[in-house]
Amino acid sequence: MSRRPSAFSALLAIDKPAGMTSHDVVSRVRRAVGEKRVGHAGTLDPAATGVLVVGIGQATKLLGLLTLDRKGYRATFQLGAETTTDDAEGEIARTAEVPGDCYIQHAYATVCSLVGWHDQVPPAYSAVSVGGRRAYDAARAGEKIELAARRILVYDAKLLGVDRDARTWELELDVSKGTYVRSIARDLGRELGCYAHVSRLTRTFSGPVTLADCVSLEELEAGGAELARECCLDPAAVLGLPVRELDVSEVVDVSCGRRIEPGMVLDGIVSRPPAPGERVALTFGGGLAGIWERRGASLACSTNFPQAIEGVRAACALAEAGPDRPLDALAAEGLVRDALGMGGRRGGGSNNVCLAGGVVRGWTLERSGLDLEWLRPADGPSPDGAWRFAGENSRIVCAIGAFDGLHRGHQALIARARKEADERGAMLMAVTFTPDPARVLVGDAAPVDLTLAGERPSMLFRLWDVDAVLVVDFTPEVAELPYERFVREALDALGDVVAIVVGEDFRLGAGGAGDVAALSELGSRDGFDVIGMRLADAGGAPITSTRIRALLAEGAVEQAAALLGRCHHVAGEVEHGRGEGTGFGFPTANVRVLDGLALPAEGVYAGYVVVSRTCENGGAVEAYPAAINVGKPRSFSPGEEGTQFLEATLLGFEGDLYGQSVHVVFVRWLREPRRFDSVEELERTVLGNVDWVRQVLGEAPITLSRVPDFSLDELVARSRGEVRP
Repeated sequence: MSRRPSAFSALLAIDKPAGMTSHDVVSRVRRAVGEKRVGHAGTLDPAATGVLVVGIGQATKLLGLLTLDRKGYRATFQLGAETTTDDAEGEIARTAEVPGDCYIQHAYATVCSLVGWHDQVPPAYSAVSVGGRRAYDAARAGEKIELAARRILVYDAKLLGVDRDARTWELELDVSKGTYVRSIARDLGRELGCYAHVSRLTRTFSGPVTLADCVSLEELEAGGAELARECCLDPAAVLGLPVRELDVSEVVDVSCGRRIEPGMVLDGIVSRPPAPGERVALTFGGGLAGIWERRGASLACSTNFPQAIEGVRAACALAEAGPDRPLDALAAEGLVRDALGMGGRRGGGSNNVCLAGGVVRGWTLERSGLDLEWLRPADGPSPDGAWRFAGENSRIVCAIGAFDGLHRGHQALIARARKEADERGAMLMAVTFTPDPARVLVGDAAPVDLTLAGERPSMLFRLWDVDAVLVVDFTPEVAELPYERFVREALDALGDVVAIVVGEDFRLGAGGAGDVAALSELGSRDGFDVIGMRLADAGGAPITSTRIRALLAEGAVEQAAALLGRCHHVAGEVEHGRGEGTGFGFPTANVRVLDGLALPAEGVYAGYVVVSRTCENGGAVEAYPAAINVGKPRSFSPGEEGTQFLEATLLGFEGDLYGQSVHVVFVRWLREPRRFDSVEELERTVLGNVDWVRQVLGEAPITLSRVPDFSLDELVARSRGEVRP
């Protein structure tokens, strides 16, 4: 007998309460929405609370496709006792006195040292299967079984507080899928010599889904299927797939599985054709109709959903945003996160650049005249640590470039390098430079930067699928090295380089002698391949940093964003300025933009001013909708003009920004600069700009959690190659 159609199909995030298994949650969701087909992704321990993603109806088919490979937790570690289950549910197995240094600065250093790769043994009471049997079943039967260690990664670890009286540490953890926080507490307690277990645990995020996306079981039971429809997740966004909206004439073909034209997909703010082999979310009328794949000159079916999965949010390309098509809150948050380089696969971690889980310490490795900023493993400062990169696998594919702007052309290059690394069983290392080589080679004649050189390494690691980032201090001495020495001493010394991937016009070494042909000849002698690839095309021309700078110089921030893959942003410090909007009832921020960054052409833009704000979790920033004026002051008297400025009129802001570091994100061009004949005309124009921003971007700030802290002083120092131990 065929199963009856589902009442509806959707992905939902539940804030799981303590004392329930994940299966218990599924049972209550079934009753609340009146649907038998319900499943969950990512089991939570009964004692834990927080994010649990459930699939309802056809959405259960998506659960195995979700890439929830990164989890966030807020945990309380109880020091002084170890339990049989490694949490508060078990019996106390061992106790010890807590050393006094566990309550001082030593505690912070210990937690920071958790960042990196670990071989972790799961708890005895866990769902790990051994010989077809769950570990917890064996433990309950009194049997002792050996559980094999598993490789896990701690992306970030922060100590939020220490309670001496309660003998507890409160931590915030960002970890890979399969990590047991209970095991972290157990192992940390043993290392400290006082034992420990988890007394409280909340999952704060699972992949892109956060606590803010969740509903409680009580709310769901009160609101039923109607509330579930209102609060369901956007399936395309959770899957991380570009979206292709179907035309009504294509619906029958899709339902029958017949191939359709590739068309154009919307990938964030970018409208583009789907790439060969790329998976695409087909949507129609607010529902996910299927997941299809580009095969040859058409899209072919991978998975269809006879009953569309609800929750797809209406999206539009950036150039289409306007009063009749405003950005919704989720789209606006994604836009800002992407602009700041926080929206990639590691978008919520720390601001550290990682090497196989290690962190930047500013430690330098001197080798034959090369001064390298080396990314050592977190567990030791010795040079021997550097060799651990090659550990079990010494094969390396290197993607080399200045990566200014980290645009779609660079993304294609990294994707090709990733493919090469996977096919060769190698690790992928991106190699970049600080300061930007152009600053050293041509000085003041260097083009302006799209992205600070100091931001690029961390953005590379956060945005794209690389295993390591090597940052080379590009000094005049390094510029004079022959390319052969650079490859053999800076790259081959770290492992077995099997391939180098660069742009087709790339040049390396003294006099730029190391072009693709020269590197290929060196590779034929030294045993590595060189792939010189044309950067991705857009509009029949390659996507390059030069092309994007030209668009910004014309004020075409929407077109520049389409090539960047995100909105352009600049960084600076707020100082006292003209206060043009202040007299009209709006706070203004006069921003002194860091030297050398690419400002768009003179004019007025809609965008956001991103500000660090004090919050409970300590890691959030807020993005305020703003009308942004770039140019030279034009007074009411012709001929009186001052120096170039950036002044933003903020919506929804209260407080004082003077002296603070901010980022300014450019979303849309509004108008050209002009001189006004009267104060009244100026007021009408300013208020018109502000009203456009209010209608399209809203008037409330966007709060971003799990974001890296930004220090302009540090970014400038890194951009100039001034970071030292």
